[in-house]
Amino acid sequence: MHILSVDFGTSSVKLSVVDDQLNILDSSKVSYQIRVTNGDWVELDGDVVFDAMLEGIRKLSKYADSIELIGFDTFSPSMTFMDEEGNALHPVLTHLDRRSKEQTQEILRVMGKETFQSITGIQPFTGGASITSALWMKENRPDVFNRAFKLGHLNTYIYKRLTGVFATDPTNASMTGMYNTVTGTGWSRDICGTFGIPEEMLPPIYEAGSVLGGLKPEIAAQCGLKPGIPVALGGNDAATAQVGAGNTHSGEILNISGSSEMVSILSDTPKVNDKYYLRRSATPGLWQIFAITASGFAIDWFREEFYKDMDACTFFDKEMPAVIANNLNTTEVGFLPYIAGDRQSLEPKRGAFTGLTLQATRRDFLAAIFVGIHEPIQETLRLAEEFLPLNKTIKLTGGMVDDAFLNIKYKLFPSYTFEVKPDCPVLGNVILALEGLKRAEAGKES
Repeated sequence: MHILSVDFGTSSVKLSVVDDQLNILDSSKVSYQIRVTNGDWVELDGDVVFDAMLEGIRKLSKYADSIELIGFDTFSPSMTFMDEEGNALHPVLTHLDRRSKEQTQEILRVMGKETFQSITGIQPFTGGASITSALWMKENRPDVFNRAFKLGHLNTYIYKRLTGVFATDPTNASMTGMYNTVTGTGWSRDICGTFGIPEEMLPPIYEAGSVLGGLKPEIAAQCGLKPGIPVALGGNDAATAQVGAGNTHSGEILNISGSSEMVSILSDTPKVNDKYYLRRSATPGLWQIFAITASGFAIDWFREEFYKDMDACTFFDKEMPAVIANNLNTTEVGFLPYIAGDRQSLEPKRGAFTGLTLQATRRDFLAAIFVGIHEPIQETLRLAEEFLPLNKTIKLTGGMVDDAFLNIKYKLFPSYTFEVKPDCPVLGNVILALEGLKRAEAGKES
């Protein structure tokens, strides 16, 4: 059997054809552009994203007749307002969108941080809890909100367009700020009732990978696939990557190093903390302790602004390893890694360098970035260690992972070993989809 695995990112969609032994046979990629307005309004056109997926499928046309199952993951939060047919009524409000700061304060004023967090596992962070985006639309664009039949993340939008079925999964639900994350008991009536969001506007919740429908004929005709093939419900990308890394037990850790630096720790204990997000896992019965900060974004910014004399290959192949070897443990410069803001703070944060002297060189600054982007990860591990036995092998994946970046990890996390696991979201999609297909087939037989 061949499975199509689709990974929706903020700037591109990556598609892979994978067999049922988890061998990747071929891949394609299609890019798209986020739209930034008013300084911090960050949107993505849902139709553009969906059409990019169709284009990517057409690039893999030689496998069209052999693909028997589709699985996918999406970035989130990614609040989308949909009509009854699943059409987007407004561009997707991405996790980078910061327009809803007033709604964060409204939630804190009306419900209070502790009460909200005790239900959702998170604080109402702008960009981290999509209820703030929903309330912004309700208060500022009632013409959109009142026309919406369903509110959901990008996974709900994609699944409805592919199959005609509205659905979401616990990993995405727990990022909305409207879900009983700590207890795992569905949408929160307290939160929805308090803030005037009808519960019926939220999609039904199923486990990631659940097969609830088949590919609609009109969509199949557009991309060349067979109509009716099973489509598995997509989960959040980081949660799906945990499955692809082989992490399904409490205490197991995944570090994703790409445009952002992320850590996801599986836990059988839903302990909340201001310093990290508590989310549901793609593995039933487990939660994620999750933290994120800038990584590749910060390094690329510094390279483009302060290494204009050096081409990218020289920078990554020679300069980075030299800085890691010679400056990582000696730099006196510090870096606050909030160059893209902080999705885990109720107050706006900005990046900064500290400890500057006339002796500081650009290598010291670059070394400070390497250290600074890992400090939130180190802190999250320390907090988790207080109540959770942690596996001392961290699975590592992402576009930044190479020998040089791996050396940073070993220097900054001396009590851990690292195991590189490529293509985690791709493989996680396939594993979840195959499990969901088995459940669906078992249900038919019974």
